[in-house]
Amino acid sequence: MTFGRHSDLAERVKRLGTETAFAVSAEAARWREEGHVVYPFHLGDLDLRTPQNIVDATEKAIADGHTGYCPNAGILPLRQAIAADVSASTT
Repeated sequence: MTFGRHSDLAERVKRLGTETAFAVSAEAARWREEGHVVYPFHLGDLDLRTPQNIVDATEKAIADGHTGYCPNAGILPLRQAIAADVSASTT
């Protein structure tokens, strides 16, 4: 794609706006400043330790050769466990 002038490119860049994650981050910082507890899930880099059971399950899965992508619909036993948990909590 070519642009007739640099100002054309500059105008297009201006219209891009702000990345949503940064807008959420700014709002979360404001919320935290008001004294609320904020867990930074919006940026995907948590400051929380991974629970040991997750570490152990991950190591076992890697050792068992489960290093590729799962099916698009997800892993059946996990889907079944989630469905059972949701069903139990809605009754």
